[in-house]
Amino acid sequence: MMKKSQLMMVAFLTGIFLMMAPLSAFAGTLLTQMGGNPVVVPVGQMIENVLAVGSDARIGGTVNDIVLVINGDTYLEPDSQVDLVIDLGGSVHNFSQRPAKKGIFELNFSLKFINNFLLAGAVVAGFWFLRFMGSLLGIILLTCLGYLLRNYVRQSSRRSEELLASSAARLFGIGTAVSLVFLALIILLSLTVIGIPLAILMLIANLIAVVFGIVPIMEYIGKKWLSVKLLEYPVLTSLLIEAIFFVALVNLPLIGVLFLVGSGIMGLGLVWTLLWLRYKQPKILV
Repeated sequence: MMKKSQLMMVAFLTGIFLMMAPLSAFAGTLLTQMGGNPVVVPVGQMIENVLAVGSDARIGGTVNDIVLVINGDTYLEPDSQVDLVIDLGGSVHNFSQRPAKKGIFELNFSLKFINNFLLAGAVVAGFWFLRFMGSLLGIILLTCLGYLLRNYVRQSSRRSEELLASSAARLFGIGTAVSLVFLALIILLSLTVIGIPLAILMLIANLIAVVFGIVPIMEYIGKKWLSVKLLEYPVLTSLLIEAIFFVALVNLPLIGVLFLVGSGIMGLGLVWTLLWLRYKQPKILV
């Protein structure tokens, strides 16, 4: 006898199947059996569909469309001819001399299957939860950094916007070159015991530079792509909207990863360009 969890799993997946099945799938003649004796299609009889719930199905004749058996076994006799057989919670015993046209699908709701199903569901739920928390932390971090930069380093913010508007491709190239140089240095330093702490510090410093470089890019994208009315909102509100929009772009399938990597490389190039300009012309940036 099936346990309660197994019965719930059968009912759940059966409901999904019936909702997703085409309306025409069970049109015409339908032979049904809910529990008790097995449903039988004798030799020489032709029927459109067979549905058995809590009982077996013995097919000796011809079923033109679907044989659906839930929590029962399916027996295909030698003279049987079927189009599609789906058995949920049982086994298919195929003695037919004619192969099914669309196939035979068997899914047994054993305890191992239920455990694996629940484990996979927990992994997927955990992944989405971590992704949600990461997005939430990213929104908060970008909003706070943007507020600090806009209030305490206004000159740098204006300079960043000018560079992004006029030299975005150049910034990306600078960021790519800097990334490759530091990657090579980090790899070389990590080969020695003494150089490992320095390599870690160098990696952390560049990650911080990437994060600070992404903030002006986020603001630039928000001003260009979002409504002009965004400029009329309070500073913190506009930064929050820009951060949400940026994180939403990052979460796009496939494209989001490329967008994040590109923004990080460009942000790194932007930070190093600003540092170079500050070194060459100290009076420009205060």
